[in-house]
Amino acid sequence: MKTLTLVSIPAVLVSADMAFAQSRFLLNDRTNDAVFAVVDANGNGVIDEPGEVQLVFNLTNAAGTPGLDNPSCLAVRPDGLAVLGDQGSGRIYLFRDWNRDGDCLDVGESWVAADASNASSVSFAFPTGAAFGPAGELYIVNAGNAFGNDAVYRLIDLNQDGDFQDAGEVEVFIGAAFFGPGNGGYSPQEIIFGSGLPLSGYFRNSSAGLHGVYRFFDANNDGSCDDASEVSQFWVAGNAAGITPSAGFAIEPDLFRPGAVYLLQTATGSVDQLLRLQDLNNDQDAMDAGESEVVWSTAESGFTNIDVVSLTDGRVLITDNSGKRVIVLTDLDNDGLFNNTNERQTYFANSSLLVGDIRQAAAAPRPCRANCDNSTGSPLLTANDFQCFLNAFAAGSFYANCDSSSGTPLLTANDFQCFLNAFAAGCP
Repeated sequence: MKTLTLVSIPAVLVSADMAFAQSRFLLNDRTNDAVFAVVDANGNGVIDEPGEVQLVFNLTNAAGTPGLDNPSCLAVRPDGLAVLGDQGSGRIYLFRDWNRDGDCLDVGESWVAADASNASSVSFAFPTGAAFGPAGELYIVNAGNAFGNDAVYRLIDLNQDGDFQDAGEVEVFIGAAFFGPGNGGYSPQEIIFGSGLPLSGYFRNSSAGLHGVYRFFDANNDGSCDDASEVSQFWVAGNAAGITPSAGFAIEPDLFRPGAVYLLQTATGSVDQLLRLQDLNNDQDAMDAGESEVVWSTAESGFTNIDVVSLTDGRVLITDNSGKRVIVLTDLDNDGLFNNTNERQTYFANSSLLVGDIRQAAAAPRPCRANCDNSTGSPLLTANDFQCFLNAFAAGSFYANCDSSSGTPLLTANDFQCFLNAFAAGCP
């Protein structure tokens, strides 16, 4: 079992770290009960087989980890640790590519971190959202049903045994004080965090009469947002733009515009909409004029939006479960919108349908990397990459943990050797 060591990530490094991952993504697949990695290996702007789809996890894993049964939420930490919530089994899985071969199928690379037998007696029967907080800690959103409550939980491995099954390792972060007891009128979905302390961020709700985005803020700095006053409406019905909040799952930070948030929803008439929300007047909501807009939409049949991923260069990916593909939106005319015909392209074509469902997606680190500054010139690897790695190491970033160790200290001379090896091998 792997020990999970948490190191604080400076906010300025989080988006820089994720620049490594802009052509490699994880996708969860409910048809095949699997997780796949897709990567633009040849840099042509389209991901397609052969060689650009790799199985990351399924029942065939050598660790003996139980297989998936309706995988739902998915998130990846900048150091490569991935979490997946499985609705069918009520389990929370963790994955880590320790041998850096691109998958998590080997011994020790996957394990069940929590299930119904956890000592905190918390049900994860409907895990709808997952996120890592600013210090690397894990949060899981559970939409209430007959087996458990509406809640956001924080999972902390107190005894460092690699799971969250022991007493006190699953605690309420947002619970009954806001959602009400049991399975009430809310249906919380995905969650995103800001950086640093006090803890703050947003979660998506998708239930009739309560559709929208809610802001949480740890006002009393007690490590939770479980006081009723610590959760407030950020964007709901009645907004000045006159946009009707509708059903959907996804919420995502706009990595190109710090502070802005993307929301993906299905409006009346099966219209898929991508919204951008931002608090321009600093009143802690996006309800005012100019603070919310539809930046892309389609009413085409055979398109079912599920998830959205924002890239640091301004592009946006949207998973289409009906079309079994991922599209990319690019703001070519710099107007902040993606509504011109040539601003939408297919990014993951999935021509051979190796991936069944195209549901949650998450940017993922490459298993071998030396292009730390994410440059695209020739030569690709330069002295700037050394400086980038040194900066990450000095800041204690997860991304400097090149050897994927889990000891204390986390960052050692071995990480320098690992980076040098990747650089010498020309690994981008």
